[in-house]
Amino acid sequence: MSEYKKIALYASYQTGKDLPGYVRFALSHLARTDFHVVLLTNEREFSQESLEFIADNDIELFLTQNHGFDFGMWHRYLKLKVNSPVANGTQSAMGSLDRLLVLNDSIVYFQDNFEKFFAEAERSNADVVSLTRSDEFCPHLQSFFLYLKQPALGAFFMHLFETPEQESFEATVRHMEVGLSEKFIEAEVRMEALFPTDCNPIFAYGELLEQGFIKRKLLQRRFSFNEKKHFIRMGAKDALNTDYASLVKQAGLAPDFKEEWLPSPIDSSVKHKADLVWEGAFDKFGWPLLRTAIKAKYKLLGRPLEGDEYK
Repeated sequence: MSEYKKIALYASYQTGKDLPGYVRFALSHLARTDFHVVLLTNEREFSQESLEFIADNDIELFLTQNHGFDFGMWHRYLKLKVNSPVANGTQSAMGSLDRLLVLNDSIVYFQDNFEKFFAEAERSNADVVSLTRSDEFCPHLQSFFLYLKQPALGAFFMHLFETPEQESFEATVRHMEVGLSEKFIEAEVRMEALFPTDCNPIFAYGELLEQGFIKRKLLQRRFSFNEKKHFIRMGAKDALNTDYASLVKQAGLAPDFKEEWLPSPIDSSVKHKADLVWEGAFDKFGWPLLRTAIKAKYKLLGRPLEGDEYK
């Protein structure tokens, strides 16, 4: 490990023996950069083809328990390596690390833009660079892609090692992702997003597609009931039901990215049509009435009501 100055940690939770095509695409193109690539994934049996792919691309495979989401996987790998001395001394196996890229499979990269992202990150004066940022809870970098330069590594490791792994996705976002940006601010680590948007990035993927990546759950329409209501409350009903697969194809797939690798919706056409009915009713009648009632309640209480959805 001591010879690696640049390491990319790709966290992926999967259930089958084969690696999905979009995962293979990302890993194979990352492996062509000057980063040492590590696939961190849950313990399971792999197909011979997948093992050969991993070996042929010189990817390190790290199998771990399914706990703590991507931050949990990054934590366990880095803790193991930090506590592992190099063969000829007591120096940490991570002692020569100069660049760390952490990313996960929540994003489908359908174009090979990694070298471009890295070059733009290096041109930036920031110590840590993400692709997008969000203002939910408070302004923070989104952790599905974080390019960390040496000045940011201390704060990142401290946050990862000192903050307990979270049990739920919502807690992971609040304490691990948002908390990481808060830690960066405390440590005076400079942050930048390469592609900032005027609204929550998940509502703005129509404009982000030209950068060659998309949130996987948009392709899968994999949203909870409350998440769907959140889209509507924020005036983003159209973004909830956009045919993103068609937009991705229009944006252009890389020559070695097969169309069938795009994840498909997990809900049936019948379920989707039923959702469109209640979503339309909630958007036209339910949410305006609820918003008016909430605003009236806060006015009576004399309390301020924050949130763009109440304007």
